[in-house]
Amino acid sequence: MLSFVGGLCAKGGAEEAQEMFQRGNAAYDSGDYQGAAELYEAVREAGWQSWELHYNMGNAYYRLEEMGPSVLNYERALRLAPNKRMVKENLALARSKTVDNIEELPRMFLVEWGSAVVHLLTPRGWRTVLVVLIALLSAAGSIFFISKDYRMRRWTFIAGAVLLVLIIISAVDATIAAKNVTYKGEAIVMEPLLVVKGSPDPKSVDKFVLHEGTKVRITERQDKWWHVEIADGKNGWIAGGAEEI
Repeated sequence: MLSFVGGLCAKGGAEEAQEMFQRGNAAYDSGDYQGAAELYEAVREAGWQSWELHYNMGNAYYRLEEMGPSVLNYERALRLAPNKRMVKENLALARSKTVDNIEELPRMFLVEWGSAVVHLLTPRGWRTVLVVLIALLSAAGSIFFISKDYRMRRWTFIAGAVLLVLIIISAVDATIAAKNVTYKGEAIVMEPLLVVKGSPDPKSVDKFVLHEGTKVRITERQDKWWHVEIADGKNGWIAGGAEEI
């Protein structure tokens, strides 16, 4: 299914987007990867998105051996569906075709663990968990106040305390998961070779180069310049040549 971003859309627009999406799938199945990519891009430019759309776009660009757009769309698909195994596998495959082999700096265990927990579910999934936990807490509270049995009241009190903690954790995870979907702090290099500068000035010293498909984190923006950092900690300035995930 395709979802519209940015407001409501007429039924005709939804049907047209779905029809273009299906035409893109048919073009891909027939081996017309360029035609498929163009149709998928038209759907996206109309304001529609889904993990399936970006996943299929990633596949089309991979077939065209355009690793920048391929990695970009797999990354976008993964944000919308963080647990889709086939998206992760195809993203890893596309990354293996890129030039830059960057060794990622190790992260603290708690940061790594927290990120893994957040990505267990989509934002909608976390909201569902939150609703279920609140309902269970309400039921436990009702039993606690109604029951006259001491043991029952004790166990419902303990259950309520545990549920309250889980509700807080789920609320935090739901908030982070929702922010991750719209996070604009990462980008993919789209040019075959991109020179990273020492300062936001085209005449500044060249620090290092990046190649198509490499992921960067945007840490600062200054006019048309981005200060970016890569996984191994290297950083510098770029003016274009990368597209936000």
